Amino acid sequence: MMKRVIVAAVMASSACGAVFAADNDEARQTVSINSPNPKVEEVDAALFPKGIAELKTECAQMEKIGLRCQSVIPKSSLDTIQVTFARGSALLTEDGKAFLRSVGAALKLKTGIWKSLAIEGHTDATGTEAVNRRLSKSRADSVKSFLQAEFGLSNIETVGRSSDNLRDSNDPTGGLNRRVEFIPNW
Repeated sequence: MMKRVIVAAVMASSACGAVFAADNDEARQTVSINSPNPKVEEVDAALFPKGIAELKTECAQMEKIGLRCQSVIPKSSLDTIQVTFARGSALLTEDGKAFLRSVGAALKLKTGIWKSLAIEGHTDATGTEAVNRRLSKSRADSVKSFLQAEFGLSNIETVGRSSDNLRDSNDPTGGLNRRVEFIPNW
């Protein structure tokens, strides 16, 4: 009986490893929520996709019985245009704070699931690279401070991405590019 369980676990591990790509930015599964007041469940599903959560659980069960999980758990992220900023600013708007309350509640529900959270700040193409790098980091830091103050969350890292990854490349100076993205680390 134990032999069958081990064989099944190894086969499941191999199958899952083939399904998911390597753990890098290109392989990241990004979900966008563009509703100004999403339900906590919507944010939860975007940050923690069901398939990834199931894979993480499966790997934990395998490791519990002494097997090494060979699956690569892909990154997921939540991208939104609801937490935007005025040009040259890192101040959160009231609308942005309302959206972040849903994000914070979803993260609080899953504190045992994620190890850390990266918040990436972005800018539009206005300004120099150095200015945009500082500003995008300040935006991510503003979001981090809000989530820590409102929800007591820890293990949050911030990164400034400048204008490296424009959301609206047709309008490089447009407001949709001034945003944040949330990437949980499983």
